[in-house]
Amino acid sequence: MKLLSYSFFEPKILPQHRVWDADQGNISRYYYNIPAVILTNLLLFPDYRTRFYLTPNVMDNPLSEIFNIFQNTVDIVSVNMEYEYTEPSILRMIPLWEDVDVMHVRDIDSVPTEAEFKFIREFERSDCYMGCIRTHEAHYGASIMLAGLSSFKPNQMSSELKLGSFTEYYSRSHGRYGCDQDLMMDTFTTKHHFTSRHYMDCRAYNQNRLPAFPCISFHIDEVKQYIKMSNTLLFDEGKKCGLNNWSGEPVDARGPYTSFLLNDFPDCHKAIKENNLLSEFYKV
Repeated sequence: MKLLSYSFFEPKILPQHRVWDADQGNISRYYYNIPAVILTNLLLFPDYRTRFYLTPNVMDNPLSEIFNIFQNTVDIVSVNMEYEYTEPSILRMIPLWEDVDVMHVRDIDSVPTEAEFKFIREFERSDCYMGCIRTHEAHYGASIMLAGLSSFKPNQMSSELKLGSFTEYYSRSHGRYGCDQDLMMDTFTTKHHFTSRHYMDCRAYNQNRLPAFPCISFHIDEVKQYIKMSNTLLFDEGKKCGLNNWSGEPVDARGPYTSFLLNDFPDCHKAIKENNLLSEFYKV
């Protein structure tokens, strides 16, 4: 099985430090890209399943009706848990202890880019079983492995590396803001006898600095891949809509980009159009 894994939870405290996110103070921003993420994944990665780990309070929001439209297309896993900050973001790591060949951990507030697509396909073909694509100037130092741009091959990873269970992994979290990324870096970038041969680091856009631990590192411009015309058109539309400044960027994919995607999914388009709240919110 191949998975694209996401977490979605209603924040109890809105972060104020995310200066790279123009909508950081808007709680509904985390619903902006749900159809765009699902449909982009279907078009780019038909061999993958998209899975969302949700806290129950997500389904209390009327906008969660969007998940009912795609209920036969994606996996929805509800997890009831106590949290204060971003602890539920760690839930998207659960498949690491399942029978999964390849998984990519992603953020719901961004949509896949061409560089990200190339990295995923390159990672699949490699002998590496963990890795990350870094695409912003700040993706270095304390952000050398990004929680929302990381990749794994669970069936190839030993318990020495990934620990014995998700419960054990989660128990090592410090529980504060950013706990998912800190936990990931502590677990997967510090065992250098693994990283030197099996960690893939990819640099793209304005990120050119080499990581500070031994691994296999390259720039995405070194990767030569054939990209079929339909995917090229999709990437071009994303660029036209301003969604391609860097992979993992929080964006608003509503309106033209979501409408572009829905042209290939008329049943989904019809269902959204018939729901006044969703039609107005997604601008389709």
